[in-house]
Amino acid sequence: MKFLHIVSAAAFAVLAAACDNRPDINGAWTSTPTGISQEIAVADQATCVLTIDFDAPKGATGGSVMLSAVVDGTQPMPAGSLNGFDAPYEISVAATASISGKWSYEKPDDRDDDDIVIFLDNNTLQVNIDPNGVTYSQNLLTGAQQPAVDSLTTATVDRWRSDVRRAVTTQFFRYAKMDDIKIAGDILSAEVADRDITFHRTSAQ
Repeated sequence: MKFLHIVSAAAFAVLAAACDNRPDINGAWTSTPTGISQEIAVADQATCVLTIDFDAPKGATGGSVMLSAVVDGTQPMPAGSLNGFDAPYEISVAATASISGKWSYEKPDDRDDDDIVIFLDNNTLQVNIDPNGVTYSQNLLTGAQQPAVDSLTTATVDRWRSDVRRAVTTQFFRYAKMDDIKIAGDILSAEVADRDITFHRTSAQ
């Protein structure tokens, strides 16, 4: 019995070491800014910073995940687009978005597997734009009344929310599969939709 106990303990140690072959993805990882101007029709310039937050306790082969994005963009406006304001100006908009779902290793029984599949629930998608965060390159109140500016802001938020929703949906669902995940220090690298991407660790759970 003592011999069997020793063998069992040794086997457990080998199994635990094998589990450690998988990268430690637990926590939040943030990308560098990515240009998405082509995906937002109203934008002249737009960037997206993506964060992936894995709930991945040591040894887990799956769990929950949340993807979030911060989108910053600008929209040029020609002279005369607002009554009483005859100079061109630029609108700056900041938006946030998030979606949640589940993740798992593509081959849960293969302890050397470093490919992850992500299943996102589109019903959890949220897009938020704070009207107070919409800014203008010139002080429109020098040439327009506050109600006109408020009306412009409301229309801008509605249009941007629609475009940002489409853009971040495209960005999020690109991460349905993350291949060849590697972690070196606080850097996570992977292949996503045939592109090499890198993330920096921002927190660990």
